[in-house]
Order: sequence, then structure tokens, then C-alpha cells
Amino acid sequence: MYLAGAFALMLGFSACEPEGNEPEINVDDIVLDGFYVYGEATGSADKVEAKNAMSAGSNEVDKAIRTGMFEKYVWLEANKDFSLVENSAGNKKYYGANLKEVNYGYAEGEGLNFADNPDMMILQGELIIGENAPAMQVKETGLYHIVLDNNATGDLEYPQIIIHKADWGVRGGMNGWGFTPGEVTKNEDGSITYKWVDQNLAKNGEFKFASCHGWKINLDINGLVKAEVSLGLDGEGKLSNTGNNIVVEKAGLYTITLTYTCKSGTVAESFNYTVECTQESSMPETMYIIGNDFGNWDWNSEAVVEMTPVHSHPGHFWAIRHMTTATEFKFCALREWNGDFTGQGNDSGYIVPGNCMVEADGIYMLYVDLENSRVIVEPANVYGMGDCFGGWDGGVEANKFVANGQVLEATTKAAGNLRMYATLSTPTSDWWQMEFNIYDGAIVYRAGGNDQEAVPATEGQKVTLDFNAGTGSIN
Repeated sequence: MYLAGAFALMLGFSACEPEGNEPEINVDDIVLDGFYVYGEATGSADKVEAKNAMSAGSNEVDKAIRTGMFEKYVWLEANKDFSLVENSAGNKKYYGANLKEVNYGYAEGEGLNFADNPDMMILQGELIIGENAPAMQVKETGLYHIVLDNNATGDLEYPQIIIHKADWGVRGGMNGWGFTPGEVTKNEDGSITYKWVDQNLAKNGEFKFASCHGWKINLDINGLVKAEVSLGLDGEGKLSNTGNNIVVEKAGLYTITLTYTCKSGTVAESFNYTVECTQESSMPETMYIIGNDFGNWDWNSEAVVEMTPVHSHPGHFWAIRHMTTATEFKFCALREWNGDFTGQGNDSGYIVPGNCMVEADGIYMLYVDLENSRVIVEPANVYGMGDCFGGWDGGVEANKFVANGQVLEATTKAAGNLRMYATLSTPTSDWWQMEFNIYDGAIVYRAGGNDQEAVPATEGQKVTLDFNAGTGSIN
């Protein structure tokens, strides 16, 4: 689990062993050095169980094991006592804390609104060692994530503990990286199963398991130590709280399960999961635009437009092109005359005297939404986002690209990493789901992929986008 003797680095404490007031519990099962959760709240009031050993904690800041940090997911019963015991070379120390409720994901005071922290109450307290260490309790029965940092490296204000209720959910392509809680079943053997049915994922769709609607929880106000609250996959395909996203191959509906069984070892050792495609998607994975300006009606032409899939939205595709009143076009899921169409029934923004046409020259968004049986054609809405444009709010008019002939232009407001996206006038997706950037003079679309590589820019640079040519510049 971790090297014996690691607790010789307990720089944050100065305390004596308890003498004569040790809790009346059986500690014979404690063999390995480490911290253990015990007490009536764990369902075992009279002994310390090896399965309740805490594992070495991973600091989300650098994704590495941190000396003196430990964590554990454990089932706790409401209004019953639990505490911690540390075994170090056969010597026992007992720990507790006076817990208080805090919410670090909500702006309740200066320095307390931490990015990516869940907007929920958690328990936090300063660790106390010795025979007078107070026992701890939770108000609601359930699975809890316990994280402690004994300040072994001396960089925190004090040793502390945080405890949050772990109501597992999924975050990913099925919900725009929001949070969908699972259906919970407490099994007779003490294990807990979380289940999600009919989760709609695109081809190569991604998700993670998350124990709350957040990505991390700060242990200190300066952000030196943060607990990870999600599970993904490591390089060997095993669950890990420092892992990457879980990826599915096919588009379709999925049944996903996550099962918790309390075990010693790493955090993820207590979890296993299954992902089953119950219904493959009938939505096409490609969509094309052909016309007199887009390949001259020749499917073999490189000028045929291959539309970009909308991230996490099967059956949604988009493209931006400059068109004139003489431009005629049609859509097709295949690069051939097989199933081509001019609309889906609930269409807007263009006319169909024979083929599709627009009523004025301009730069247009062409959006195919097979899920809702519609085609939308409207003036393109493209925005800058993030560092170079002063913040992360979407749809800011001052960050909108402006048409200059057949190209779109905007000027960066600050130095940083450039990010850009397109959207509909009535958005159907999160901004990053229609994101793109400029690499070596070419517009490259994120489509269904992960974050694109950073593109640094400086204040006052002009960004020019020519979607017809597929090129861009930053000057």
C-alpha cells in the first residue's frame, strides 16, 4: 500500500502516545502501517478491520501521491461515532476532529469559491491526536469519501480532514459533462451498485465516474492540496482516481454500472464497472454538403464539404461557409447520390426552389440536426473564449467575430491561450462542443476529441478565419 515507516515524516504533529485511555477496540487485525477508519458508524464497533485501511492520497494538483495524504471511500451510518487510528511499526495513535460544514464551491466568502469544487456542504476539521481526540459523525447514512492530510511536509496551516458524501454519478458525453446520479442499490453482501440506463453516447464518446458534481475539493485555501473526486482509466485500462476518460467505440445507448466493495489498497481497488451498449445508434457518423460552389455536384471533388460532428450530440453536424444568392446545395450522409436531402421537415433560414439556397450573400452556419429532424441555416456566430478574450462567459457580444468580406475577424484582448467556438443563435450545445483552433495556418476542428493543444497569442493580435479555404491566421 505504501512504504512502511513513511510516517516518520509526521512533521505537523507534536503529541504523546495515549496512556490508559485507548479506545476499547480490537486492533489485532492491523498489520500494515497506515491509517484505518473504525467505530460504530462503520458497522464494526469493537475492532479495526483491515479492509478499512486508507490508501496513499493523490494530490489532484500534480496527479501524484502526496506524503502525509490519505483517503478512503467507506460506508458510514448516521449519528454514530467513527475515528481514525494510525499504525506505525506497531505503535498506535488515535485521531479525531471537530467537524464543521463548509461549501467551497459557493461564493460564501473571500477565497472560498474554488473553481471545480462541488456546490455542496462537506465536513472539514483540524486533525486532533491522542486520547482526547473527539469522535466524528455524519448526519446522513451513505458512502463517504474521507481525505486527510497530516501536514507531513509542513506546507499547510494545520493537519486536516475533509469528508464528503459520495453520491456517484457520470459526467461526460451523455450529459455535456454535467452530472447524472446513479440508481443506488445496497446489496446483501455490503457492496453498493450504481446504475445508469439509456445513456446516449456518440462514437468514441467519453465519460468519467464522479462522486459529486465537481472535479476536486480543496484541502487548503491556497490550493496546494486538492482531493480528486472522479474515477477514470489508467494506462493499463484499470480504474484510477488519476486516470483518463473512459471511451466507448460505438454510438448508441449504454447501460453503465459502478460497484463499490470495501477493500484495502488503492482508492480504485474498491470499485469495478461495466459498460454495455444496449442499442446501437442509427444516426449517421458523417454528413456532407454538395453544390455548385461545393464540388460542382461532383462527389469526387475535394471541394465537397465534410461537416463537423457536434461533440457529444449524435446526429448533429455543422459547417460554416460564405455563400451567395447563386449558391445551390444539398446534404447527404454518404459521399454519393444515396439518400441526399434538402431538409428534414423542421427547417429554417433558407429557401428550396429546387435545391437549397440563401436569400442574401453572407457567411452562414449550416447545421443538420437529425435528432430533431431539422436543418438550420443562419448567419454564422463565432466567438473568442478564455484567456485571450477576458473570461469564460459564452455569447459575449464584444468577443464575437465580425465579417469582413468572406472572412471573419476578431482582435485578442489579452495574452494567453487562444480558444474559439461556433454556436447557433439558440445554442444546442456547450461552447466547447463546437470548438476549433488554428494550427500551421489551418482551421482544425475539435469535433468529438479532447481539448486541443494550446495556441498562445498576445494582446492586440488580429485573428482571421476563412472557412471556405479552411485557413486562419494570428497576426
